[in-house]
Amino acid sequence: MTAAELPGTRADEILPEPGEDPLAAMVAWLAVDPLDPPLGVLATVDPEGTPRCRHLLISGVSAEGPTFHTDSRSQKVEDLAANPRATLVVLSDDRTRQLTMTGPAAPTDPDEQLRTYRDRTPYLKLLAWTNSPATAALPPAGRRRVWAETVTRRGPTPHDPPDTWTGYRLRPDTVTFWRGEADAPSHRRRFHLRSGGWLAEDLPG
Repeated sequence: MTAAELPGTRADEILPEPGEDPLAAMVAWLAVDPLDPPLGVLATVDPEGTPRCRHLLISGVSAEGPTFHTDSRSQKVEDLAANPRATLVVLSDDRTRQLTMTGPAAPTDPDEQLRTYRDRTPYLKLLAWTNSPATAALPPAGRRRVWAETVTRRGPTPHDPPDTWTGYRLRPDTVTFWRGEADAPSHRRRFHLRSGGWLAEDLPG
């Protein structure tokens, strides 16, 4: 496997090129920091076949795939219950890399969900307790009142999540790496999981 240093990284921050093991490269490219998680776009399909996209935070990543967390009453959870296949796209802060992962998404176990909640910032912990359909229907003053009441009842950084807190892991069967270059054409390398392993193809950027 070769390596390439991206613009804007330190000399010791070498990211692997996607070689024979795309999942190892996926983990390195995402490099999730719980205190500053990357922002991704999750695409699902509603029961009528209409695609729906939204931004969310990537909670973590392993060779099994990336994880994200949400409210069990959310539209994305409804979509995944009807059709678990989804696509997750993450663009690097400097816009030199894009990672696209497609595959089925399934709930993570309760211990993982609890660990992830406790890694969240105080704001996001409170958001999990207050971001309900009933609160969303209130005017701005009402939403601020719900927030203040939650801080009073549960403190500024609740230790445990609400019952509606849930997490998903997307297990990719297609992974596409895109890299932009200042002195060369941009380039994509796409991997498809087949019965014999990963099949790679090189594509124009």
